[in-house]
Amino acid sequence: MTRLTADDFNRLYPAYARRAQGFFLRMTGYDQALAEDLTQELFTRLWEHRDAYDPAHPFATWMFSVAYNLCKNAYRHQEVVEKALDGPWHPSADYAAEDVTFERQQLKEQLAAAVRRLPDEQREVFLLRYEEELSIADVARILGIPEGTVKSRAAYALKRLREQFADDK
Repeated sequence: MTRLTADDFNRLYPAYARRAQGFFLRMTGYDQALAEDLTQELFTRLWEHRDAYDPAHPFATWMFSVAYNLCKNAYRHQEVVEKALDGPWHPSADYAAEDVTFERQQLKEQLAAAVRRLPDEQREVFLLRYEEELSIADVARILGIPEGTVKSRAAYALKRLREQFADDK
């Protein structure tokens, strides 16, 4: 397959939209509206640039590459808005899941807060590697960095998260 067809997208959107939205939620600090907007923008761009897809690589790798770039653009846009408004951006940190216990929900929220405190480079690697369960090679390809850098950023992210949870006890 050299070109993605409408039939391909009819299969890919339901298979990947929720996963993409989850990625955007975590990357934007659980801003639901922004995550939904970015998800729609992602699939619009994927369709518009479907000729750029290389079937030699998994669709998820291509999708997350585009998603990552959309996040970078959203961050740049938000920096401009912050400067214009002279104030920090505080995305919603609410994450409700009805089917988990209170304790598990608290742990999820603590982890989400700890991940948000990671430096951007470590947070990006952590989310792609551990939340999206992508391979080190795929994360490297998405971020345009060497695999060794992915490994070191992931190790530093895990170390910081362990330290943050140790400090909270």
